[in-house]
Amino acid sequence: MSRIFEALQQANPELGRSLSEASESPDSLSQFSSLIGETPVMQEAPQFSLPIDSAMRLVAWTEPHSLAAENLRGLAARLRQAQQRRPLNRVLVASSVKGDGKTTISTNLAITLAAHGERTLLLDGDLHQRSLTANLGIDDERGFADWCERSESLANLLRRAEGLPLWFLPAGICEDQPLKLLESLRATELLKQLGNLFSWIVIDSPPLVPLTDGSVWATMSDVVLLVVRERLTPRGALVKALENVEKAKVFAMVMNDATPQEERYYVEYRDKSASGRAISGAARTDRL
Repeated sequence: MSRIFEALQQANPELGRSLSEASESPDSLSQFSSLIGETPVMQEAPQFSLPIDSAMRLVAWTEPHSLAAENLRGLAARLRQAQQRRPLNRVLVASSVKGDGKTTISTNLAITLAAHGERTLLLDGDLHQRSLTANLGIDDERGFADWCERSESLANLLRRAEGLPLWFLPAGICEDQPLKLLESLRATELLKQLGNLFSWIVIDSPPLVPLTDGSVWATMSDVVLLVVRERLTPRGALVKALENVEKAKVFAMVMNDATPQEERYYVEYRDKSASGRAISGAARTDRL
């Protein structure tokens, strides 16, 4: 659990200490659950381990001292500040086209919010391609669609990340047209229920172009983060995507796979501020 403690203590020292102390007790899970105010439905969710494979690029989990992880914490801080000013907990992470990296960003953002001690749900909103479920190593594909179409118990559909207040809801197996399901009252009702359970809901959206699903998700979300991949996102697709989203909901544009000029200065400053303490992870920051 050392990586868990490191990530939590980096983002929220008090929560990290509480979890560390709780882990020494036989009732550690119940103590941690009480600490963050879990409901029975959340406590009963089967657990899964976050992947540490470098190919997954979960820098918020595997490289908490990297510049990419720091940028994610900055984005999470901006979201929390906005949440203090107005009701906000449903965050849609979208992209113009496939391949921009929205799934990587949404997963890392959810981990970052959870590491701060906030009950966070990562929801796979792509009912066409359920790749996020496979990426997280989860065998059971039941999820959002199953609740909407077949009234599956929410307790049977949620999955909980080991050691973090982070839950995952797969897209599920959709027997009807995905767009029809998203526009149903059941979908709206489920999002409302989830909003009462979690401090944050991070929704991994299907691409905004050419599908319509992403635009529907945007109407059901409080804010939209639009992911753009440097040098690869087609300009025309980006313009079209912006046309499909209410302008007031676009919270930020996230540049993925960029090479920031400040990376070298960040590493130098980080190493100096460590005061001789060993820093884990590679010196090079994985680009997001």
